[in-house]
Amino acid sequence: MKTVPNLSLLLSLVCIVSFSACHEDEDKDPVKSDAEIIGSGIAWKFSTVTTNGISVASLIDSCYLDNLVTFNYETPISMGVIDAGPTKCDDAAPQSTDFIWEYNETTRILSVDNAIIEVPGTSGDLKVVSVEPTKLVLSQLVTLPVFGSQEVLLTLIH
Repeated sequence: MKTVPNLSLLLSLVCIVSFSACHEDEDKDPVKSDAEIIGSGIAWKFSTVTTNGISVASLIDSCYLDNLVTFNYETPISMGVIDAGPTKCDDAAPQSTDFIWEYNETTRILSVDNAIIEVPGTSGDLKVVSVEPTKLVLSQLVTLPVFGSQEVLLTLIH
């Protein structure tokens, strides 16, 4: 007779553990694509800009270094906003500017229709070097006055 209550207790414990395990799986965030991480809607801010491991931040007007860049992931058009931050280069310019962006997961090319941070000599698309929830590293071939044509790495953080 004691086996039946023990069996019932064992089955109850198995059910409780099973339901708990299912609940934990439901709580896990689904894996996000690079485009979803980039376009999280959280503002990215300047961290570093380097070429060959040397900082070239001094070549960028300081008024651009406090800009905030927000990519919003939407379908079919992904919009973004560049906020001039506390230090504007031109007091008459708007505080924020909208832009359209597109990211190709296969080629890792980020296309924007407006300069994210005004680096002299930049033009064209950006290559995404790495994407993490709090760090975005972009590269672009740039012609710099002192260095000539160089790959420049731009790191943005949350």
